[in-house]
Amino acid sequence: MIPLPLITSLARAGALEQAWRLFREGGYDQRGGDPAALAVKGRLLKDSALRGGVREKFGLAAQAYAAAHDIDPQPYLLINVATLNLLGGAGAQAETAARAVLARLDAPAPIAETPYWLGATRAEALLILGRVEAAQAALAAAQSTDPDNWPDHASTLRQLALILAKQGADAHWLDAHRPPKSLHFAGHLGVAETGSIALREQIDTVLAEARIGFGYGALAAGADIVIAEALIAHGAALHIILPTRRADFIAQSVAPFGLEWLARFGACVDAATSISEATSVTGAYEPLATALAADLAMGAALLNARQLESHALQLLVIDDGDGPFGEGMSTARDGEIWQTTGNSQRIITWPRNAPVAASSGKKEGHPDRQLRALLHIRLDGIDALDEGAFASANDRIATPFWSRVDDLIGQPIRVQAQGNGRLVGFEDVGAATLYAQRLHMLDPPGDFPLTIAGHYGLVHATANGVAGFALYVLDRIAAASFPGATTVSETFAMALALSTPGATHAELLGEAEGLRLFGLQ
Repeated sequence: MIPLPLITSLARAGALEQAWRLFREGGYDQRGGDPAALAVKGRLLKDSALRGGVREKFGLAAQAYAAAHDIDPQPYLLINVATLNLLGGAGAQAETAARAVLARLDAPAPIAETPYWLGATRAEALLILGRVEAAQAALAAAQSTDPDNWPDHASTLRQLALILAKQGADAHWLDAHRPPKSLHFAGHLGVAETGSIALREQIDTVLAEARIGFGYGALAAGADIVIAEALIAHGAALHIILPTRRADFIAQSVAPFGLEWLARFGACVDAATSISEATSVTGAYEPLATALAADLAMGAALLNARQLESHALQLLVIDDGDGPFGEGMSTARDGEIWQTTGNSQRIITWPRNAPVAASSGKKEGHPDRQLRALLHIRLDGIDALDEGAFASANDRIATPFWSRVDDLIGQPIRVQAQGNGRLVGFEDVGAATLYAQRLHMLDPPGDFPLTIAGHYGLVHATANGVAGFALYVLDRIAAASFPGATTVSETFAMALALSTPGATHAELLGEAEGLRLFGLQ
């Protein structure tokens, strides 16, 4: 028997067609007396409606949840009936269900849910009834019971935004209830170890005014560390993304600038929420590794803001040289890229009052090293067939499918065979994602669902193909991928958030072998 949680996970991963196929193959579409199956059916119909904007499917989803509630009355089923009826245009039924939800919440019988869920559900029901001020009060009360539960807050905000959009009502009041903003930070190294109190004061002002709760950046001597210290002092979650292995980063970007910076680096690391290394590069300075780490930090801020239904901001400390971002090439690059996302940016000008060796003349240590977005593509399950069955499936399914793949527009810059699948490479994650979407539109037979794994990182491009640690990571992702879905690494999801902000949603699916995996929708 195909477990229902697997079907729900596939839907979350973006493999909606595969989820529907397994739902039907498991016979769940015939189990009208099973409230769990009916609830999953409602979930799949809701996802289908949100993806395609089909009004009738909202109504069908509401009917499925209503049938589940008739068998096993539960408030979470009933609030879905209310909201989905509203989205489907059945306003009267929505209001009836919303009143029933409020009556159940006010009844003396206990409900096995958290105080936050109870309050958020009350806010949702009140909003459906048009009682906006009461909904605002209920949402505020709910958030006060679990003030740091940002993911649940975000889920509620998404649901309330759908309701407000359907009602054609003003949604600006939701901003007061959003989680804190996410910050990408960067700046120059030419900050003296002492005498930067005025710089810190300016940074503190930005963090307080913007209500920053999360910070993403590297931790070089100078501006990086001053900003990181301010984030820690403000109680924000500091996420450090280094371009190289930590020891090499310290040797290149911290220790040469003085023992005090080294001590402050260590204190920031100890207080950080997370510290990661964008590459396994060691040794000499590598511009590509630095660029990758910067892109990942910017993308991480954008991705976190989107996941939490909040906003992102960039803070740069630039020197007083000519140009909008001073003379620092890396800082200018970050600033120019961020501006293409349309998100807010704050700039603090601070003159270089400490000596810094220029990095503009440094070259990549390995000329064959490149940044690549990699996809591993396979028809899931075909490799497990015996020889006779494989030969038949290859002739009937695989060969025609790969022929259609070869005719797609937007072909990769590199293709190499990998077992009975393919490894393809692109210069950026946006092109790779578009290619993956086109592949799924080819609609291969459901017996062997099209399964794609994605990763973004440094590779060595040789005459025999691409090689390097990134391929090892991609293989691990491929082994844990959801059949029928595009499953990507956190690195890919971060870079995508920067490359195509808002165009594609990366849903966190969980962890496998220490890797955080995302499904593209």
